[in-house]
Amino acid sequence: MLRIQPLLLVLALSVFPALAQPPGTVKPTIAHTITLNAYADNWCAIFINGKLVAVDAIDFLPHNQISIKILPEYPMTIAVLAKDNAEPATGLEYGNKIGDAGFILKLGDGAVTNAAWKAKAFFRGPLNSTVTNPTVERTPLPARWYATDFDDSAWGKATEYTAERVGPDGDYVAADFTNAKFIWTSDLNLDNTVVFRTTVPKPAGYVKPWTTTPDLDVSAFPAEIAPAVTGVTTDAGQFVNLSTRAFVGTADGVLIPGLVIGGTTAKRVLIRAVGPTLSTFGVTGALADPTLTVFRGSTTIASNDNWQDQTNAAALATAAVSAGAFTLPAGSKDSALLLTLDPGAYTFRIAGAGTSTGIALVEVYAVP
Repeated sequence: MLRIQPLLLVLALSVFPALAQPPGTVKPTIAHTITLNAYADNWCAIFINGKLVAVDAIDFLPHNQISIKILPEYPMTIAVLAKDNAEPATGLEYGNKIGDAGFILKLGDGAVTNAAWKAKAFFRGPLNSTVTNPTVERTPLPARWYATDFDDSAWGKATEYTAERVGPDGDYVAADFTNAKFIWTSDLNLDNTVVFRTTVPKPAGYVKPWTTTPDLDVSAFPAEIAPAVTGVTTDAGQFVNLSTRAFVGTADGVLIPGLVIGGTTAKRVLIRAVGPTLSTFGVTGALADPTLTVFRGSTTIASNDNWQDQTNAAALATAAVSAGAFTLPAGSKDSALLLTLDPGAYTFRIAGAGTSTGIALVEVYAVP
């Protein structure tokens, strides 16, 4: 038997050459990893060198500290999408409150969040801190904002905040973030969606101890999940959604926002005039029965009073889900239209049935 075993081993390696490793091959081990700790008020997703490495599993309650192991590949480009708890149409939380935010991160190699990181806001509100008639401002996230070669040179620097100002709670452990600073943009209250970026250089004297590379390629993961998650592309300049909330009067006091569709391709859009459903978000004085009319110039394109009275009510509900809009209750007197509009300028007239007045929310969503 002792004479046969070496022969069997040689035969096995010749038949299954993948079992044999090249001379000098060193595979990484858990000892080569470092710890990443992160905490966000209220939620974050973290990319390193273009790969998604961590997502906060809890949307906003309680504030959730993330702790994972990573295998460092220097230089390391870290990109973070951070979101505060804010209602998409108003920027408010818990009805009529203006929330604050904050993000902090520390790596086991000593890298920490501070004012040297880049920061840019993509969703702001309520603008001017107006709670009575809040409006928001959205900018689509640029394509590949998480990539190593993304150009963030025009972005501003992050602003540092004290732990007392951010007020971390949940399972936050201060000892895990020694020397790290809470960061956000310069407006901790109104900027609700922020992207942070930095590049961590190779530490002095560091020598990578492993020589292998993975056969598994996960770099395409964000593109693979984007259609399923958003339903729309996120290329720079791509329209996603617009919304504004205002008081609707009578005669010249009705609400008349506009939309211009550029290019040469027709766009499918969901347009909604929300009145009574606003009361479920704590809004007082909501318009009880809004009507919605879409014009191109002086020509009426379409109109609606109660959204569920239309023959395509089911398609309207489906479109709202795919666009990320909140659900309109069955039988509500809110108005909505699902239209395919050619390039050009359009206006939307929101009025109250009869001579009624009140607060209404007008929304326009791009629908795939």
